Amino acid sequence: MVLLAGCGPVKLIASTNIPPPLVVKIPIGVALFMPTEFTTYVHKEERWSTKWHVDLGKAQADGITRLMGAMFERVIPVESVNAGTQVPGGVAAILEPSIEEYAFVTPRDAGSPFYAVSIKYRVNIYLPDGKLADSWGFTGYGTSPSQGLSSEAPLSTATALAMRDAGAKLAVEFREQAVMRGLLPESATADTPVPPPGTPAAPGAAPAVNTTPAAQEKKVVVPAAVPTAKDPAATPPEEQKKDEPKEPEVEKQDDVEPPEPEAVGLAPVMSRALPR
Repeated sequence: MVLLAGCGPVKLIASTNIPPPLVVKIPIGVALFMPTEFTTYVHKEERWSTKWHVDLGKAQADGITRLMGAMFERVIPVESVNAGTQVPGGVAAILEPSIEEYAFVTPRDAGSPFYAVSIKYRVNIYLPDGKLADSWGFTGYGTSPSQGLSSEAPLSTATALAMRDAGAKLAVEFREQAVMRGLLPESATADTPVPPPGTPAAPGAAPAVNTTPAAQEKKVVVPAAVPTAKDPAATPPEEQKKDEPKEPEVEKQDDVEPPEPEAVGLAPVMSRALPR
């Protein structure tokens, strides 16, 4: 019976309940284009003489639509990546989601009583004129314990958790990606939108403080007086003479001629030098 159960096809339609993320909306409008390959995606493969058929299209299309509506101030569905300039009011970018890979592991593959699923997604970001600006990939993971001989229920649970994990990464990490690609207005952040000029402060809020360099108080520090040496060029000659050190006076003595050598002292030498 186990062998026969393993040979039968496994078909399931993925379903997931991704709650709206508790994040501040990014204050821009975007267009959302979901190609047919994304909305009707079906994973098919044969493993261990078993055919696997996993329908992901509708679940992931509904999930990303809810996520985008919670992430951005305005989301407009479009039919192509070149329709951004035709949207009334304009948009900052066109987003195109796609699925790159769906992979799963059964207890027979891993030798453990768990089903594991990974789903790799990608979001392409286009400018309003349809030019590709950037692309960002992310992966969701999910696991579920096996339930007897049934494969549909644990695989469906692991798939739903993987889609939920991917949605959480999209809601949190894409906000930083949007800031890096310049999709936000200047001086705004993904989590803290800047109110327009002239907006009154909320009751009880602290008054705004101007922190620009021109508005900062300039403090001038006067150094303490330090005695310095007098500049000779700026000192009068009379004072220079007073300040100059005086040389010690040397008593003058009368000129005295050195004494001549005594002739007596030279006599013995001369007597020895001369022949007798």
